[in-house]
Amino acid sequence: MATATLAAPRFEIGAVAMNQPKQLRPDLQEVVADILALKAMERNERFITHKAQREILNKLNADDLAAVARAIAAADKQQQPIYQRNK
Repeated sequence: MATATLAAPRFEIGAVAMNQPKQLRPDLQEVVADILALKAMERNERFITHKAQREILNKLNADDLAAVARAIAAADKQQQPIYQRNK
């Protein structure tokens, strides 16, 4: 009887998969949570929060801002409904 073997992919040390999200630092996680809370307030309470969001984001450097933007985009994508009715 013949046996088949399946070769598992090998990852070398230091190799990073492209789809793995980077873990945010705790201070950046707090910024993401604050921005998402302000966006929810804007959506639910119809309260304009653009200035508050801008003040929070202005404190970040370019790298941190990019990381926060990716995290917010991912969170917004998860909150989108799968199906939207035609109006």
